[in-house]
Amino acid sequence: MEMITNVTEYEAIAKEKLPKMVYDYYASGAEDQWTLKENRNAFARILFRPRILVDVSRIDLTATILGFKVSMPIMIAPTAMQKMAHPEGM
Repeated sequence: MEMITNVTEYEAIAKEKLPKMVYDYYASGAEDQWTLKENRNAFARILFRPRILVDVSRIDLTATILGFKVSMPIMIAPTAMQKMAHPEGM
């Protein structure tokens, strides 16, 4: 796990470790999987601009989301059926 650098690598490990039925559930989308494809395309359009030789000693990642101040704009959306992948899942 310490060598994983992106979501695609997580997906490959999940395919290796999870039972086929469980992996197929997590990896698929509904009906024609159009939304799954569009989500992947949307994430592929996100680019990060590397900043070189910039002072990062005082970075502030706080953001206001829906009126709430958060320490960094990273959130996890609700997901279902986590117990299929791990016994401690909800």
